[in-house]
Amino acid sequence: MAKADIAMDIQRHEDPAGGRRDDEGPLIKYYRASEALPGTVPVLHGLLKKGPSTCAAVQMSCGILSFGIGVVFAASFNINNNLLSLFRVPIVTGIMFVVAGTLSNLLYKSPGLLQTCFIANISCLLVSGVGVILLAVDLHPSQDQIQYKMEVLVLCVTLMDMLIAAVLIYWFYREKRDHKQ
Repeated sequence: MAKADIAMDIQRHEDPAGGRRDDEGPLIKYYRASEALPGTVPVLHGLLKKGPSTCAAVQMSCGILSFGIGVVFAASFNINNNLLSLFRVPIVTGIMFVVAGTLSNLLYKSPGLLQTCFIANISCLLVSGVGVILLAVDLHPSQDQIQYKMEVLVLCVTLMDMLIAAVLIYWFYREKRDHKQ
């Protein structure tokens, strides 16, 4: 049986027909806590309240899109024409962002993955930063408009992934810093 030291007030239910008479006891007597006990704050509550799973879902979606575009690039265009195809930038960044997004989504079930998510998002940010540099160097209007438009699309998706990773890194860093104190 559970036991708690909680102050209780006796609540009396009055008879609506004419009130309670002094010679009778109360018709209904029940107890209600007079003050609420503070609940335990779950681990990573401040971080999870911000909604990293939403950012992680967008991160995974962009990673899948990036991976798909990378596969189309690898199958459709000559590997020697551009750095995008040569280094398989969208494929690598797409896989990394899917993995980092999956790990970030698992924070609800396993709060111990915070450090792993932090490192995964930092590595995603660094690799996609190198990828953006390669894409920017390689980006030039060519005779093939479809290839140029796809390069711009890959660049935009990679920049959005970098932005999401930066936000998640900031949130994870603040949570780690606040958790140490």
